[in-house]
Amino acid sequence: MKTSFGPQKILFPMPTTLVVTGNMDNANIVTIAWVSLLTSAPPTLGISVGTRGYSGDEILKNRNFSVNIASVDIMVEADFCGITSGSEIDKFKETGLTKLPSNHISSPIIKECPLNIECKLVSSTIVGRTNHFIGEILEVHMDTDKLRDVENPGSFIAEACNPLIYIGGAREYRKLGKKVGDAYSIGRKLKKDYFS
Repeated sequence: MKTSFGPQKILFPMPTTLVVTGNMDNANIVTIAWVSLLTSAPPTLGISVGTRGYSGDEILKNRNFSVNIASVDIMVEADFCGITSGSEIDKFKETGLTKLPSNHISSPIIKECPLNIECKLVSSTIVGRTNHFIGEILEVHMDTDKLRDVENPGSFIAEACNPLIYIGGAREYRKLGKKVGDAYSIGRKLKKDYFS
């Protein structure tokens, strides 16, 4: 049996990210869970930011941003960055998070995040009260201690990254659970003759 809710009651898990725009002298952080990879060629991702805040205007002004995957270790800092305005305070100073220079954009990355993505803004649109930004991924940074093989980004250890998961609608944070299967292969069990 299922029960139905309106579309506003979205309850699926999403990674908690800290999106940074600006430069090494003046940078802003906003906490966003509405992030998705969009294309692989060119590599792009999309983020959604409310139109009533400071951060969307800053992304439009700077034309670039970094997406930093938050770990459970910085849950308090991540939540703080989502409930305060960068127009009023320096969130790096208030949280103690560390800015590192990006290689291709002016916006810094965050040292305490295990995964950082440098993006150049390529498109923006407004739907309702939300800015939707598409960024071309220029470079990805990963903590080497979160990789089984430092030459292979696909060897990252999810448990070591310990990503902070946000459950929309319920307004709660969770940890990542254990691995339950291998993508692109577990489904082969269903119809073996199709893949032979």
